[in-house]
Amino acid sequence: MTHPTGGIKRSSWLTFRRRLLLVRMLMRGPAGSADLVAAINRELGAQGYPEAAAAALKHDFDSLKSEYGCRISYNRATRRYALEDMGELALLDLPDESMEALSFLDASFPEGGGLPEHANIRNLLERVLLLLPPARQAQHRRQRGSMRLGIGSGSAKIDPQTLDVVKRAISGRRELSFAYLSSFDGDQPRQHRVAPYGITFRPEGQGYLDATLLEVTPRGGETIRAAIDYRLDRIVPGSATVLPTMLPPQRALPLSYRLRYTLVPQVARRRDLAAVFPNTQIVYRDDGSAEVTAEVTNLWQARQLLLRYGDACTVHEPPELVELFRKTARGLAEIYGLPPA
Repeated sequence: MTHPTGGIKRSSWLTFRRRLLLVRMLMRGPAGSADLVAAINRELGAQGYPEAAAAALKHDFDSLKSEYGCRISYNRATRRYALEDMGELALLDLPDESMEALSFLDASFPEGGGLPEHANIRNLLERVLLLLPPARQAQHRRQRGSMRLGIGSGSAKIDPQTLDVVKRAISGRRELSFAYLSSFDGDQPRQHRVAPYGITFRPEGQGYLDATLLEVTPRGGETIRAAIDYRLDRIVPGSATVLPTMLPPQRALPLSYRLRYTLVPQVARRRDLAAVFPNTQIVYRDDGSAEVTAEVTNLWQARQLLLRYGDACTVHEPPELVELFRKTARGLAEIYGLPPA
């Protein structure tokens, strides 16, 4: 009777490792045979596939299907393999609390969501689901999430190429130039040169670029070096360009304003006001009202946030923001008129 030698054991282990690497590569997405072979050989070196790798690759696929129940498809049009089901290799089991969190994310970022970033989130969720055992996958399909994140679809689509250019400028810490059509520009966009620092998606579904304005042509009412939130869908498609100039180590500090406003008792009496601005301090008064102070750099954004309170909020300072509210009040009075005295 012969016994397996150490060489046979080592060969079996290398074969198993090679097949696991195949699964790992396909977890990233569909891939062609040449790319798979090259990736395996980079990982395993001389212990990877031989020069005539086609037969060995097919044998590995057949073994993954028959021994582990993996479902691997081949698209003849694209000549790429795709992992549809991991079978017995689906080793990621999750506690019920994590399954509930997965349902929350699934409901919050549905397939076909409007924001470009949703596509990447959906891709991540699909990868996680693929790693779950069949019983857990079935449970997820049956489970209807009781909670979800309220994100609107936005009024306009963000150009994917624009988003890609903006992200490259942020990650490379370089200046960014683009044509921008604001609410006050009519039909003619203006050219903006900015220092980009981040992207934020707000609950209403809009995506914004947080940037410091360096130059705008032709000039308007903007303040140079002001912190501005640019709506990404209003950047003219094809106009965004990453410039060679690097950003300074520290962000230029925008002009800061001391904000002070009062909220009436009907809003403040429960003493649970949210701190929506940096360095917020809230003083609750005996009559149930509250005086709030904070620091702001974007007066337009501060006005938008405080308008949610309607006539329950009185802004005392800065005077520039008070004037913005007066202008808003005059505009509303012109639209709706004033009741007879």
